[in-house]
Amino acid sequence: MSSPSLSVDEVKDGLKRLRQGHGLARPTALLSTLPEPVRAYLANGAVCDPGSVEEVNQLVAVLRRAIEGLADDERLYVEVDFNLVTEHRYPTLTERQESLARLRKCAAKTVRRHADRALDTLAYLLLSNTDVSAQPRTSSSSNGVGPHQGQPAAGQTADWEEDLRAFWRLSNGSRVDIVCSEIPGNELPEYASPTDRNYLRYAKFADLDTLIYLRTRFAQLAPMVTIRDFAPSEYYDTQADVLVVVGGPPWNAKYREFLPQLPFYFEPHPLGEDDPLVIPDLGGLTLGPRWTQRQELLEDLAVLTRLTLAQGTTVFLLGGCLTLGVLGSARCLLEAERGARSVRYVTEQVGDADFVLVTEARRIGGITDVTDLTMVNPLLLLARRHNEPFTAVVDNSDRYLDDRTGRGIRRIDHAR
Repeated sequence: MSSPSLSVDEVKDGLKRLRQGHGLARPTALLSTLPEPVRAYLANGAVCDPGSVEEVNQLVAVLRRAIEGLADDERLYVEVDFNLVTEHRYPTLTERQESLARLRKCAAKTVRRHADRALDTLAYLLLSNTDVSAQPRTSSSSNGVGPHQGQPAAGQTADWEEDLRAFWRLSNGSRVDIVCSEIPGNELPEYASPTDRNYLRYAKFADLDTLIYLRTRFAQLAPMVTIRDFAPSEYYDTQADVLVVVGGPPWNAKYREFLPQLPFYFEPHPLGEDDPLVIPDLGGLTLGPRWTQRQELLEDLAVLTRLTLAQGTTVFLLGGCLTLGVLGSARCLLEAERGARSVRYVTEQVGDADFVLVTEARRIGGITDVTDLTMVNPLLLLARRHNEPFTAVVDNSDRYLDDRTGRGIRRIDHAR
């Protein structure tokens, strides 16, 4: 039986508001789109603190169970509407529905008509089917054993995996090219040459840790994605869906090709010295690695850039002053739940715009440590839309204070 104080229309109106914009890809929208009586009914007494993370999690769980209860032909429309399908992950409802229309080779208005009918069914299920309403956290199965809190059921995908796939554009069938920095010829070992009897192709790659990490994480997140790796000297444009450029401009010619589009550069220094990061439009702000008095590396800068080309390719540039920063730029936005939280933070700030993210990367006992951006916001986050100039969205560079060597941070009055 449905609630006597609620109608299907009231629930459907809230669902219509929820599916606008980012939908359930931004779960906190539930608090502003669903009226309080609807939220209270769906939570079914399981939430003690309205407006809390607990309430958001409960409502998401209720909606997902109700969506799973739809027939296959209606479930797809609802999942696309609420931004739950990676292949149709767009920031607006119109874009998602048009994407589904292209896939089904039908008019967008046909998709909208079916989606509205499916939303009617979902609203009815939420009101009439008591099985989909949230259960209090203290409930358990008859034998006292249930699934671990926060773990997806068998065959289901964790929300954080969906967030990472969407951010890195890892939809099924995507083609991902990784162009990794290359050790200069005069620094190469003999076995990096194809003519050597013990030839090792990967011996010429400079940021090999990052390359292996990327290939492993992408394969875990999206097994159906085609991943290929190249050195800059062997890469030619292949019209990939995603291009990941690993390593900064000194040893990566592909990275250097994008420098005219970027609001920063790495100041070149002789081999064995740091190449500090310079942002001309921020008063010549210059950032570099931090060292102890005994010249032990404390932290580097992780610099991750995303550009979207007109042809549809998404480009990620992973840079740093040293190899630690390059690896940190990958780990920051790929590390399971923590990476997903940082991805959501960046998306909240810039949406689908081009951006440059700068944060600290530390090496502690041989382990690369990068902060959760929701706990420690980045040093810098710059963004642009429609090829306009980059502007600062977040600027916390003041916390990266000069150390005694003067290498941490400095400002100059002129741009290079």
